[in-house]
Parts: sequence; C-alpha cells; structure tokens
Amino acid sequence: MVPRSHCCQYPLRRGWCTVQKLHVPIRATSDRFDADDARWLSQVRLLLDELGREVQLETRHTAGEPGAKSGGLPDVVLVIVPSAIAGIVAVIRDWLQNSRDRSVHLDWEEGSAQGTLTVTTKNSDNAVLQASVEHWLRSRFRDAAEEEEPAPTQGDPPADGDSVG
Repeated sequence: MVPRSHCCQYPLRRGWCTVQKLHVPIRATSDRFDADDARWLSQVRLLLDELGREVQLETRHTAGEPGAKSGGLPDVVLVIVPSAIAGIVAVIRDWLQNSRDRSVHLDWEEGSAQGTLTVTTKNSDNAVLQASVEHWLRSRFRDAAEEEEPAPTQGDPPADGDSVG
C-alpha cells in the first residue's frame, strides 16, 4: 500500500474550492508485544484514536499472510491535508514517548522507488526528526500536486466521476 493523492472539490458561492488530500499508510510496531497481543492492540487503538482527531482515517481489512496470527487491526491510511501535518507529528511523537519499544512506519513510493519513514522512541525527541517528518509529508504533497491535472476553472462544476465532498 502506497500513498496516493487526489483532489476533492467543494462548492462555494462563487465557484469551487479544491483541496488536495494525501493518503499515507501507517503502521505501528512493537519490539515487546506480538502484533495480535490484546495489550498491544489497545495501545495502537489509542494512537489511531488520537490521529483520528487530527485527520480522517481510512481502514482496509486485508486477509493477512498465510500462517499469520489473527486478531490484528485493519490496515490504516491517514488522509492528510497540509494543515494537519503539525498535529500528526505531535500525536506520533507523544504516543512514541510512552514506551521505548514502539515504532511508527509511514510508507511511500516515488516512481519506481519505494520506502518507509520509520519513527522510533530513540529519535522522536529530536527537533530535527520533527522537521524531517514535516518535510517528508510536505514533499509528498508537492510531488502529488505535480501529478494532478489542472482543476476546473472557477465556476465550472466538477466533471462526471470527480469527487465532491
């Protein structure tokens, strides 16, 4: 699962407002707990609850890998708008600081290159890390914006099939 971007258009009195949204898969891991441990799942739910206060979350249930333990949480994707980046960084940093064994992974893809930005408790206190996460998310918006088609001119309704709201 990789980040994807799309624009949503909202009607205004005079035309349309276009808001870019970036979809970024997020995973939380622990060195201490198994992925399906009830104690770990409750900790991850706390993270997702806090993130849900900052941004829209999308969940996708997957079948999982053969032989994998069941009972885990569904895949979660953050639907990020540029104004929410600082809040997301603060939630992740605060959640990581509650236990040394936690990590958060944000997946990305640019062209044929793929990777994961991993934030751990060892580097979550660092102001440089916060700047790095913010820079990473903002650069995803810039890259996605360059791939988008131009928005309709002011006053034009969205074309058939475009998202509204």
